[in-house]
Amino acid sequence: MILHDIIEHRLNIKMNKNKILIVDDEAPILETLSAYFNKENFEVLLAQDGEEAIEIFLKEKPDVILLDWMIPKMSGPEVLKKIRATSKVPILMLTARDDESDIILGLELGADDYVTKPFGPREVVARIKSLLRRYNKNFNVNNIHYDSLKINFEKREILKNNIEIQLTPIEFSILKELYLHLGSVVTRQYLMENVIGFEDAIYDRTLDTHIKNLRKKLEDDSKKPNFILTIRGIGFKMRDLNNNYS
Repeated sequence: MILHDIIEHRLNIKMNKNKILIVDDEAPILETLSAYFNKENFEVLLAQDGEEAIEIFLKEKPDVILLDWMIPKMSGPEVLKKIRATSKVPILMLTARDDESDIILGLELGADDYVTKPFGPREVVARIKSLLRRYNKNFNVNNIHYDSLKINFEKREILKNNIEIQLTPIEFSILKELYLHLGSVVTRQYLMENVIGFEDAIYDRTLDTHIKNLRKKLEDDSKKPNFILTIRGIGFKMRDLNNNYS
């Protein structure tokens, strides 16, 4: 009976593992990330070129993908477009490029977030966990205790240090979008289209004003934000204070 319980427990652990596909043509990076994700109880799949990545993706159906921008046979953006044609699986881009246009291109093609090289493996693990939390079907955004904030999106209530904070409807919608993408970048274009409701550049300052007001209400020091961060030229993200990266 004890042996049966041990076997069943090990099977359950294996069944509950998240499956990650890591795509990179640099063996040392694959080796390092594989070790970190194995330690975090992930089932790790590895690919060193775009064609192999697509083949493994179709066969194994990973829960999340870590995709390098520059890989042989089929580039990262090409792989991203091909996967996005049939799947909404969360994808984190790895790139050695710090060019804003490349980063924006990756996000517009359907990447959920990005990390530029060189990076810390712990940061990548934290980002992946954040993506999985966002895509978890059981993710509950109704009652949240987040640092000094208590938020109930269903009741549209927010407390800071147990004092009620009044947000406008748009401010609340922006806050919710940032939380749903916790730790990841939300582009200005996405917020303009899905929250503000306008894409015209004339309304771009409106978004900045809402962000400024949110910081005044939620941050301890709105001039040195620690909660809602600006990603220059791209958009904004809500910092995951449970992880030591910004």
